[in-house]
Amino acid sequence: MSKYIRLFFNRKKKATETVAGAIEIVVCLQRERCYFHSGYSVTLRQWENGLVVNHPRAVVINEEIQKKVTEFEHILIAMQVNKDDMTIAQFKTYLSADGGNRRNFMAWLRERINNRPLREGTRKGHFTTYKALERFGKFKTFDDVTLQHIYQFDLFLREEQTYTTKGKPIIRNQAAIHNYHKRFKSYVSEAFRLGLVKENPYERFQDKRGEKNDRPHLTEAQLKKLIRVREESTDMVMNKYLDFFLFQTFTGMAYSDAKSFDYEQHVVSIDNKDYIDGHRIKTGNEFVTPILPITRKILERNNYKMEITSNQKYNQFLKGIGLALGCSFPLTTHVARHTFACTVALGQGISKEVLQIMMGHSSIKTTEIYAKLP
Repeated sequence: MSKYIRLFFNRKKKATETVAGAIEIVVCLQRERCYFHSGYSVTLRQWENGLVVNHPRAVVINEEIQKKVTEFEHILIAMQVNKDDMTIAQFKTYLSADGGNRRNFMAWLRERINNRPLREGTRKGHFTTYKALERFGKFKTFDDVTLQHIYQFDLFLREEQTYTTKGKPIIRNQAAIHNYHKRFKSYVSEAFRLGLVKENPYERFQDKRGEKNDRPHLTEAQLKKLIRVREESTDMVMNKYLDFFLFQTFTGMAYSDAKSFDYEQHVVSIDNKDYIDGHRIKTGNEFVTPILPITRKILERNNYKMEITSNQKYNQFLKGIGLALGCSFPLTTHVARHTFACTVALGQGISKEVLQIMMGHSSIKTTEIYAKLP
């Protein structure tokens, strides 16, 4: 075996019935061995089958030695995760003053964000948290990952003044702050599992989820006006964007799901009724939503292909439409999904349990938030 960790007793053959010999932990990497003293020595009669016996503190000693073995095993795992050279020299850096818990935590965090199998949109959010941690500036090493610093980071998030690209101040609500902690916690927990930090401070940190801001949606009157605008429009480019937004509105599909919609692949017939049966790109959750008469009409005039060339132009178009409808909020692709939940589905008497399936939510609580249900 090219890699192992074992206990070794009496390597120097000094132990007798009355003279103690050292208990060592041997680490072998790429056929190179290194012996580390466990901190304990026992006599021949006090060692049997890899355990300390016939000793007044046998239970405690065995537990302490096993803790060290486990720590060494965690170091090997951490070396593999970080793609370090699997050598004794590298192993020792994790035990030295310059290694182990004192390694560059932020460099490790950046590497994990880059290498986790995340959607690019999710990864972008994780890097937003990373940049906030950089500005905070107190998480430099693994030793810095403490409960005190996490509470200080929480205060930093509440007091930091940041601005939009247009210079407007951003005030983080509790829901936003919770998301920062949620992302960071996943990496702190990973570091704890790998033995890079001695404890998981998030197990003692009190954090509240918070209530998200109201999710805006179009009223029935605004939706009817939008349909009328589409019916009267002769602008081919505008019609493409209008139809795409209406398609989202009457299916509840998120932008990425609607953009990847394939009629042949995603539509199924049940009892002579057509349904869109797919999986959300964001979460992988299955969703099933009926093709309403207006949805069929939209599909027919677009040859059953919902295509738009530019997300940026789509968002610019929606801002203008929102202005025309007299919306008091920015019109976005998310508004279409919220309108489906609040105005289309619940307006037809659909239960929240059925709506959950149609929206592809894993939790009924998420559906209640979308639909503004108590």
